[in-house]
Amino acid sequence: MISKATPPPKPSDLDVKLRSDKSLEIRWGCADGGCNDSYELEIRYFEFGGPMIHADHSTVMEVKGFAAHVLHPENLSKDAPWVVKIGVRTKSKDLLSDTVVKQICWDEEMSTEATQKDLEKRIDDLKKKELQSFFDARQIWPSFLLLGQQHHGKSSFVNHLYRCINGDLSLTDQMDVASAGNEEKTLATKSLAVPLNTYKMSFIDTPAFANMSKETADKLQTLFSTGIQDGARRDKLSPDERSYFSKPPHGAVVVMSLCHWRDQTDEMRSYLEKMADVFKNASGGQVAFPYVVACTHRDVFLKDCQKDDPMKELQKAVDGIKKAALTDHVYSITSYKMEGVGSVRNNKATFDLLCQLLTKAKNENTAKVQEKNQEMAINGILVGVAALMVLLIALVSANSK
Repeated sequence: MISKATPPPKPSDLDVKLRSDKSLEIRWGCADGGCNDSYELEIRYFEFGGPMIHADHSTVMEVKGFAAHVLHPENLSKDAPWVVKIGVRTKSKDLLSDTVVKQICWDEEMSTEATQKDLEKRIDDLKKKELQSFFDARQIWPSFLLLGQQHHGKSSFVNHLYRCINGDLSLTDQMDVASAGNEEKTLATKSLAVPLNTYKMSFIDTPAFANMSKETADKLQTLFSTGIQDGARRDKLSPDERSYFSKPPHGAVVVMSLCHWRDQTDEMRSYLEKMADVFKNASGGQVAFPYVVACTHRDVFLKDCQKDDPMKELQKAVDGIKKAALTDHVYSITSYKMEGVGSVRNNKATFDLLCQLLTKAKNENTAKVQEKNQEMAINGILVGVAALMVLLIALVSANSK
C-alpha cells in the first residue's frame, strides 16, 4: 500500500510592512521542520472600495529564505488606494502547504504641492461661506469643544485641524500628544486659536472623560454652559464653578477612535449614547447642543483590518457610530502628522466636518444653555429667600407671643 505524501507545515508569523515608496517588506517564520524548504509568495492588488472580486494585479514568486522586498507594480498608481492580499505557503519538492494570508491597505495620497493647493481652496471656501455666515448670525467668532476618552486622539485631532486650517502640513504640534499606554497629557482645558487673516476659530481641548456617569454629565453641562478658562482641571468642572458672565462654546466635536470602536464596541456604543443624551438635554430641552463626530485613527484601522473587504468594515463602523451618537454627521479621518502626506479624501472629510459644525452652531443658539442655568440658579436663590422669609416670620411670630 502506497502512503499518501504529507504536505509540509505552513509558515508562521507572517508580517507585512508598507514602505514610503509603497513597496512591501514581507517576513515570515520557518515552518516546523522545514527550514530548508522554499516558499511560494502570491501578492494580489485590489482597488480600495472596488468589488474585490478580480485582482487588478497579481504576481507569484518562489522565495528562498524567510523575507522578500516587493516593489509596487509599475502598472498601478502609487497614489491610488489599494488593498493588497499576501499569501505565503511552504514548498517542499512538489508539495505545497496551506496558505498563510495577511493583507494591508491604505488611502490615496498626493504630493505636498497638490495637498497645499487643495487645502487653500477649501480654506477660502470655509472663510467666505460658513465662517462669515456664522459671524453674521452670532456677531462673534466660533469656539468649539473637543470631547472624548483617553487615547482616542483628541490632541492629535486639534493639531490636525491646525495644520489643515493653516494649509501647511509641516507645522509643529500645538498640543502635547500622549503615546499609547502612557498617562494622559491633557490634564486641564487648553484653547487653541487659529487666525485666518480677519477670521478666527478656537478649539478647546478638554481632559478625557473616561465614562459617562452622572458626575461626568454634570461636568459636561458645565463645559456647555460657560466659557471655561484655560487651565481648568477636571475636578474644577463642577456646577458651582459655572460662570454666568462669560460666553459658552458654540458646539462640540466628539472624538471617537475607530480602533476603540472595533475592539470595545459595546462600551463605546454606551458611551456615545449617554453623551448624545447630554447634548440633547443640555438646556432642559430648549436647544440641542450642536455636535459632530470625528472618527480618528482611520489609517490604523485600515492597516490592521484583515476582513475580506476593508471598505465595508470601515463603513460598518461609521454606521454603528452614527446610530449610537444619534447623528449622521460622522467623519472618518486620519490626523496629519508633521511633514505627513496629504489626501483629497482626508481634506474633504475634515472640511466637511468643519462646515457642518459651523452650520449647526449658526442655527442653534447655545446661549440658551447658559440662560437655562441662570434661570435654575435664580429659582434656587428665590426658593432660598422664600424659605428664609418663612423662617423669619416664624421667629417674629414666636417672639411676639
